[in-house]
Amino acid sequence: MPIYPLTLLDVFAIRPLEGNLLAVIHDADEVATGTMQTLARRFNLAETSFIQTATEPEATYRHRIFTVSDELPFAGHPSIGTAVAWAHAHGAGSGHYVQQTRSGLQELWVERDGRHAQAKLRQNPVEFGDEVDSLPIVRALGLRDTDVHATLPAQVASTGLPTTIVPLADAAALKRVAVDWPAFRAAMGDGSDATIAHNCYVVAEIEPGHWAARMFAADIPGGEDAATGSAAGPFGAYLHARLGSESVSIDQGVEMGSPSRLEVDLTGGILLSGSVWLISTGEIELPGA
Repeated sequence: MPIYPLTLLDVFAIRPLEGNLLAVIHDADEVATGTMQTLARRFNLAETSFIQTATEPEATYRHRIFTVSDELPFAGHPSIGTAVAWAHAHGAGSGHYVQQTRSGLQELWVERDGRHAQAKLRQNPVEFGDEVDSLPIVRALGLRDTDVHATLPAQVASTGLPTTIVPLADAAALKRVAVDWPAFRAAMGDGSDATIAHNCYVVAEIEPGHWAARMFAADIPGGEDAATGSAAGPFGAYLHARLGSESVSIDQGVEMGSPSRLEVDLTGGILLSGSVWLISTGEIELPGA
């Protein structure tokens, strides 16, 4: 069987062994889609990435992203991590790349110093969906009706992967979350209701410009994600539209023991950035197409 390069990275991690762990398989043109899905299921990470030759002339590489159950059109921490993995594999200390995903083309910038890097991703323009009744969701999370934010409504937003943003009144409420999964699935729906997105990004302000977040979805191993760039970007755009915010810093994954820091700049579109640590490089043997 063919052997492929493999990179493991901690994405949105201030220190190694924090953030959201990502596996990247390089040179994956000959890996069958079914094999990608099987490997992602066996790795049991939030997402697993595969780099292939771009089919769009503007793109540096094609990026395919798999959860344990599906291929995604776009995701944030895989995009950031894969750009760093590409830079490391090509010996680049810095670089500007364009990834090709099912949601289109996205620019990335990497500045690398050994096993540590800073990376930025320009996300697609935000698309705002409907405002949502947050009470069924908040109750399914084991929280009280009074935990709902008084002035910021729940709303769906997307830069490639729709997310239901649910603002809370107090960051302390995030620590009290105890998910009732049957009730959560009922509150989020089965995907047939386009007004509610499957991913639920629960947020609360710590201080001006600094927010805490938790992201829940039924198809993530364990039900919670440590760092969700596809939600952080739309959330930043949500704050920009409603409060005029030009930047936001987001802490996520703290309750999971995987603290993550995501930065969003809204001054010229949606620019997501964070710190990445390269954990390991190696090889993996997989069946060909």
